Amino acid sequence: MFIKVVKKNNGKFSVRIMESIREGKTVKQKTVQSLGVCVESDLEDIKQVAQDLIIKLQNKRKPALPGFAEIVYGKESPKKQAPRKKKKSAAEEMFSLTSLIEKARVIHGFEGVCSNIFDKLQFNKIINGTYKDQQWNELLKVCVLARIADPVSKKKTTENLALDYNQELPLEKIYRMMDRLSKNIDKVKKTVAENTLNLFNNEVDVLFFDVTTLYFESFKPDELRNYGFSKDCKFKETQVVLGLVTNSQGHPITYELFPGNTNEGATLIKVIQELKKDFNVRNVVLVADRAMFSNKNLDLMDKEGINYVVAAKLKALPKEKKKELLSTNYTPGVVFDELQWLNEFEYNQRRLIVGYSQKRAKKDRSDRQKLIDRLMKKVKNNQIPLKSLISNYGTKKYIKVNKAKAVINRERIKQDEAWDGLHGVITNIKDKNKFEILERYRGLWRIEEAFRVNKHDLKMRPIYHWKKSRIEAHIAICFLAYSLSYYMVHSLEQNNVRMSLKKIKEHLKRDQYSIIEDQNTKKRFKIPSKNTEEIKIIYKTFGLSRTTEITLLN
Repeated sequence: MFIKVVKKNNGKFSVRIMESIREGKTVKQKTVQSLGVCVESDLEDIKQVAQDLIIKLQNKRKPALPGFAEIVYGKESPKKQAPRKKKKSAAEEMFSLTSLIEKARVIHGFEGVCSNIFDKLQFNKIINGTYKDQQWNELLKVCVLARIADPVSKKKTTENLALDYNQELPLEKIYRMMDRLSKNIDKVKKTVAENTLNLFNNEVDVLFFDVTTLYFESFKPDELRNYGFSKDCKFKETQVVLGLVTNSQGHPITYELFPGNTNEGATLIKVIQELKKDFNVRNVVLVADRAMFSNKNLDLMDKEGINYVVAAKLKALPKEKKKELLSTNYTPGVVFDELQWLNEFEYNQRRLIVGYSQKRAKKDRSDRQKLIDRLMKKVKNNQIPLKSLISNYGTKKYIKVNKAKAVINRERIKQDEAWDGLHGVITNIKDKNKFEILERYRGLWRIEEAFRVNKHDLKMRPIYHWKKSRIEAHIAICFLAYSLSYYMVHSLEQNNVRMSLKKIKEHLKRDQYSIIEDQNTKKRFKIPSKNTEEIKIIYKTFGLSRTTEITLLN
């Protein structure tokens, strides 16, 4: 790779990272990444940034190792010599094809794979203190596996278990198990945290923290379910607030459940108190979104000796500080393979690091224009009737009320444009440069992905329970399912197999067997489905075997 600088007619310079590619006998130059346009005084800085970026890009390109074939799904294996015909088994000799009838078709993949992982992670020891611990933990396993396979209500789960898994399980038994699970929530959190630590050799240097809301199909508030600001825009339903902590890879560490009317910023204090029980918090960096940006939270973390990187609310800073941010020159650098312009400031004896990104600026402009376009559709005679206004702060901030009418606030739009592309974080870390600090914060997307998995893949919400103990147990079941799911994905990645949770579920659902009955003899046989390459890979990754033989059940 090399740097190409082109002087434009306006006197400015275009900087690109180029690469030479051979196509037959011809060598062509291809643009790898454009670093934009700059003036001559910034040219040397941009060229240095480009050189740093070339090193990062080259390090990412790992050469193929000899002897390691790429795993390609869907292709047939090379043809082998046809094996000799095996002698028929006793099971095959014992029935007549004309008298066979299928009694059940059972999905086996989750039992075959996830059940083993459930035990390996010690989830089968979570409920204790009763004379039926083993029975309750088996029921817990069924519910966790069902949450991964088909995340539905507990009532619907019992129907699916009967139809697809050949298991008859009374709904009342699930509820009784949940009542016992609710008394072991601390054991759930401790077991999951230990598994995550073991998976990463007890090396945890960064913890990500964020908050979301989970709504109910209910309108009656109580001590836990309550009304509050809903991130799902379900303002008429009651909700709870969930605070989640993960490591830098998105694997679960712990969580806390709060009443639905809890302010986001108030959740951090309790989470830190809980983390101190199991972690040496002085050895980790806590990364959080701007909802945690308050003097109370920052003072608490300083007092506890916790290193932190928290998104700053730049537009809420004092007037003089905002003026300083907008009038200061910024230095170019690479953050997560992206050219950004950075500067560092002091705020309340802490480091305030602010960066400008062209990608962020483009997104900010696009988001604002969408809001303005929505408002423009309602304009009549250069005014907007108040009754037609959208009850959304993001839209309302761009209007100015004038008696019974409203007009678009052009001055406010212009003020917002000055902040396009700017983002800042506040930190108390002294020994890292501003580029490293911002890279730490950029990893916060991992926890956003974790919320997506919990809300969509595992359907943690809506919640259909109303008793506090059942709500807590439902969240615990989802948390265990989330932990097991990430363990599967991670284990496959360690074996050079990239497979999303969605794909894993698809393949495990195809791992089935039929129960066939001979009407003449009443004997029953178990016949496995086709053993695909993907299923073989999954079983092999976890050291498991899958039979392909027909077996006699009775």
